Amino acid sequence: MRYLIIIMFFIISCSKPSKYSLTGNVDLNDDEKVFLVQMKDNRPVLIDSTSVVSGEFKFSDSINFPDMHYLFFEKITGNIPFVLEPGNIQIEVYKDSLRSSKITGTKSNNDWTDYLSETRPFTSELNNIQIEINQSLRLGDSVLIYDLEEQFIDMRSKLVDYEFLFMNNRKESYISALILQRMIFERSIDYDKADSILNTFDKTLENTNPYVSVRNIIDNYKLSNIESPNIGSFAPKFSGPGINGDIISLNQIKSKYILIDFWASWCEPCRVENPGLTNLMESYSNDDFVILGVSLDVSRDAWIKAIEVDGIDSWIHISNLEYFNGPIVKLYNIRGDVGIPSNFLINQERKIIAKDIKTDELEFILNSQLNNLN
Repeated sequence: MRYLIIIMFFIISCSKPSKYSLTGNVDLNDDEKVFLVQMKDNRPVLIDSTSVVSGEFKFSDSINFPDMHYLFFEKITGNIPFVLEPGNIQIEVYKDSLRSSKITGTKSNNDWTDYLSETRPFTSELNNIQIEINQSLRLGDSVLIYDLEEQFIDMRSKLVDYEFLFMNNRKESYISALILQRMIFERSIDYDKADSILNTFDKTLENTNPYVSVRNIIDNYKLSNIESPNIGSFAPKFSGPGINGDIISLNQIKSKYILIDFWASWCEPCRVENPGLTNLMESYSNDDFVILGVSLDVSRDAWIKAIEVDGIDSWIHISNLEYFNGPIVKLYNIRGDVGIPSNFLINQERKIIAKDIKTDELEFILNSQLNNLN
């Protein structure tokens, strides 16, 4: 009986939340408010608030597992992301540059600091390239845009390589679980690869929010055996915003054959194929064949500019401007690990008759199908 009591005490004590203490130093006036915020379902939730006293503020309570939180200040724009977890956390707040504030005291926050400092060269360069792309778009310099997009893709690849190395070297780190969660949310990693990485993580992460979130997504994927729509199946129905914001649905397009083409302004292979697809479309009447372009862009300006530069304004265009997270993109299971361009040719019954075909093959199929109809 004594051993049973000891075991029960051990189980109960292990399930109890642990204490955290957060102390911050900041050059603000007394009584100015500091807010502790957590994101839940992509919405900010106020967890606690306190006031500055003699250049210092404090939070303390209990928490079960590490989780990302944010500090907001009454009279300062921006916030400080950090990991709230058991232990003593110290934050030196730089009010003129909140994201440069120094966070120390616990393992997850030390890992977070390492990650931010080691990825800063990549993220800074990506931001600079994006600024140059936007400037080139305004100038209409398509040659420079292509070169900058190649640089962007190369730098992005280097950042991803670093993140894979980080997860491999820090299998017990909460930050590794956060990285993997972001990758799978962005659909920039294959589910099987994400599963293999998740299985290498330390068991101490199993109850953290990012770990549980990734595990649920992968398990649901395995249960539903998600695949791209297959040849012979009906094309999943969808609707989305067009160039002018009007909602366009697949159902309202009356052409006999429709090529649903997934592309983006930043996708060089897509841009190479676009003019040839346009030339092919223009050799048929709209009653016989049209192209429905679904863009994975995130910038409306870049999307519109690419349509103009590539001369594909005769297509029907839709975009949710959500990268690989758009509802149509997910519906057709267009994944970051596979990439784009990707396309589906559907017939008058709205069945898929071909997938991922090049222009020459597309022309052959269309001629054959249309001749059979006549």
